[in-house]
Amino acid sequence: MTHDFFDCIDGLESFSIIKDGLYKDTYRCLYKGRRAILSHYQIDINPFNIDPKREFNLLSSIEQIKLTPEPLFYDEEFKIMIVTEVEGEHILQSTNRKSLLSSLAKSLISLHSYPVDDFDYAFHDSLIAYGRQMENEDEKSVFKAAIELHDSLSDEHGKYCLCHNDLHPENVLCSDQIQFIDWEYASLNLPYFDLAYAIEHFEMSESEILYFLSEYGLATQDIDIETLEQFGKLSKYVTLIWLLILNKCYTIKPSETKLMTSLKTELNV
Repeated sequence: MTHDFFDCIDGLESFSIIKDGLYKDTYRCLYKGRRAILSHYQIDINPFNIDPKREFNLLSSIEQIKLTPEPLFYDEEFKIMIVTEVEGEHILQSTNRKSLLSSLAKSLISLHSYPVDDFDYAFHDSLIAYGRQMENEDEKSVFKAAIELHDSLSDEHGKYCLCHNDLHPENVLCSDQIQFIDWEYASLNLPYFDLAYAIEHFEMSESEILYFLSEYGLATQDIDIETLEQFGKLSKYVTLIWLLILNKCYTIKPSETKLMTSLKTELNV
């Protein structure tokens, strides 16, 4: 971080690097006496359609539901955002998995039912941005399958709500309550996407899936397994597209290459 940053951040007392990321460097800092997280976005090349101002404004509008870090500062020129540091353990570190799956489900109820009339960025917008990065025929074929599946599910299941869209274990912290971090992919979407994504990335067993969905408010007889599986398939397409873009624009890790190969095989693309 250069000295230019200090000029625009009154109250920044200290900082230390947490992660030097692909399009975002993340720091732990002290801001006006509060422990906080500073994110510096570097999005001159922006294949994922990231908009830190959109993220900051969203966090400001939904902080009443207590699921998010508190937004503290945003600078448009330097693309810097500061939010409070969320204290807690990652959900997979807890031994009481059943209780945490219940908390996760109930937190999603709060998120999905929260009114966001002034927020109009939709998941479809992200998909279209991703599609612009798909250049060769194989990539275009993957995108075509993804957007057609998304559109068919949207036509059938209708009502959009605010979704996080990236609920893997690293983005869920638990202390007295569940909180979600890293909201840059949040958008209006169908709630089944968050449910299917969480089921996949938290590696829930069949019994855990039924429990998780019941805590979300879906009775066993109301659970549409086929629909859930289709949203799970959509989430895998989105992950594959994300990895394809990552491989084109950045440096991909061996584990990500392995996952990309596995998804291509599973999706038969």
